[in-house]
Amino acid sequence: MSVEEDITYEVRERTTIITLRLPKKLNALTSAHYLRLGKLVQEADEEEDTVATIIQSTGKYFSAGANFADKEIMLAKPEELFSHEFWFQRFVGRNVWITDLFHNHTKILVAALNGPVIGLSAALVALCDLVYVKDLSSTYLLAPFSNLGLVCEGASSSTLFLRLGWSVSSEALLLAKPIYGKTLDKVGLVNESFDGQFATTEEFNAHIEKKLYEAYKDLHEPSIFFNKQLLKANRDELINSANSREVIKGLNKWIEGVPQSRFAQLAQKDVQHKL
Repeated sequence: MSVEEDITYEVRERTTIITLRLPKKLNALTSAHYLRLGKLVQEADEEEDTVATIIQSTGKYFSAGANFADKEIMLAKPEELFSHEFWFQRFVGRNVWITDLFHNHTKILVAALNGPVIGLSAALVALCDLVYVKDLSSTYLLAPFSNLGLVCEGASSSTLFLRLGWSVSSEALLLAKPIYGKTLDKVGLVNESFDGQFATTEEFNAHIEKKLYEAYKDLHEPSIFFNKQLLKANRDELINSANSREVIKGLNKWIEGVPQSRFAQLAQKDVQHKL
């Protein structure tokens, strides 16, 4: 499948639906996929007459984060893999840009979690306004940066303590510990869960789309957008500061070659995520 087929874009009623369609790969995303996701989020922000943007997935995982088998990285020459130029293009610019897009999205931004979410994808979910979960028992958030030899991404050094609290976010970020659905619900990241109500992800996705539309259809739309801007203003300084600091620290790690080695160990199963 092409990148365009892997992540699709639809507008129904007054809602934009962005769907990750790589279930066999647990919706793990390459650099090209994250680039497309960012472009689609930007397009959704510019849609006329829409109120909300939903990001949803297929299969059992919302997103397993970065795809270890990214061809752009695997086929790169050794000298490229330790160059500033390579990582400015494939890491620094991309991460700053997509984090900024999610943070500054003017519509209601919704994540419909059908399962686990990992890495940069988890950081992007933490930037969403509303988070709905299919089943708490099969969902977790994993920020494996310490395990990958990286640092926080997607402004997660600020959003996770804002969304999860200091103690839970410290376990997530310092110890690369998965935060399971019940805890995510308890600390307030989850708006609503639907344990056992839907046999398939498709049923869950359809329900969230309908539920959201019913929630906003009779509201005054300019007030929705203005209230979102007022809410967002309280985190602007934190997000913007974290976004820039994280990518510089992360760039240094890529130049050192630490993540490259850790990714190879994970792919060979010499190192495993802590689940």
